[in-house]
Amino acid sequence: MRNHSRLPPLKALAAFEAAGRHLSFSGAAVELGTTQPAVSQQVASLEADLGVALFRRLHRGVALTAAGTELLAAVTAGLTTIEDAAIAIRRQAGPKLLQILTDFGFAAWWLMARLGALGERMPGVEIRVLTAQHELDLRREQIDVAVLFGDAARWPGHRVTMLFEERVHPVCTPAYLTRQGLAAAEVDLAQLRLLHIRDPAQKRWASWADWFEQRGQSIDKRPQDLRFDNYQLVLQATLLGQGAALGWRPLIDDLLEGGHLLLLAEEALRTERGYHLIEPLPRLGDPVVAQFRRWLLEERDRTDSGQPR
Repeated sequence: MRNHSRLPPLKALAAFEAAGRHLSFSGAAVELGTTQPAVSQQVASLEADLGVALFRRLHRGVALTAAGTELLAAVTAGLTTIEDAAIAIRRQAGPKLLQILTDFGFAAWWLMARLGALGERMPGVEIRVLTAQHELDLRREQIDVAVLFGDAARWPGHRVTMLFEERVHPVCTPAYLTRQGLAAAEVDLAQLRLLHIRDPAQKRWASWADWFEQRGQSIDKRPQDLRFDNYQLVLQATLLGQGAALGWRPLIDDLLEGGHLLLLAEEALRTERGYHLIEPLPRLGDPVVAQFRRWLLEERDRTDSGQPR
């Protein structure tokens, strides 16, 4: 029989986990809706119960001791297991729900046009699309699946399936090219206003510098260019005739087919990155997630084969 009296106080463990994650008693207090002295008191009681120091107090913040690091890993794993079980039980008891996390570009230029088909495929399921452009810790996000861009190694502890490899072409509107007095076959891209997605030091996306480097060229500082914080804005500016942008396939496929954009080079810039389907391991047995996976892979194959939706 398990002796629960040997467990440390659960309230103290919760305060310790938040403080260990933030490496700050103040940060833990804000998250828990309490005060910094209350968190400090809970941690002190836990240290007294265990007979070891869990934190080293620093001038600013705190640092985990070896014992603190070991306990934090165990507490985090335990809370994650409890959280996953609670989510699964709520899903079984309540209405069916599918929460999909992706970035602005994929949501706007690929997924949005297919949401009607997804709804028909999954009647009775409430579908929520969540978007973010910055890096997220997927282990802490309340999502069922994600479709995100990058290298597969970015998401350890998940089932990761490649959907679309990174294939990039320079594009612009026919009207913009006409205003420059050029035809697509004779464009010198370095002479055009280039539209960039800002990606400070992370190199998560192919850039204009990568495009020119692949061709043995380089581009200097260009004050005439425009820079945006997300790809949705880049494409909107391109469609408004503000300049030439890099176009990611398949996000631009419908725009090319409709004549809204045209390719300025047939040859694509390719990398080992791409859009991936990311499934948290606790969700793999969920029939709603499995149904979405089947639908998404079918749509991926239809997109690659050029079949109509």
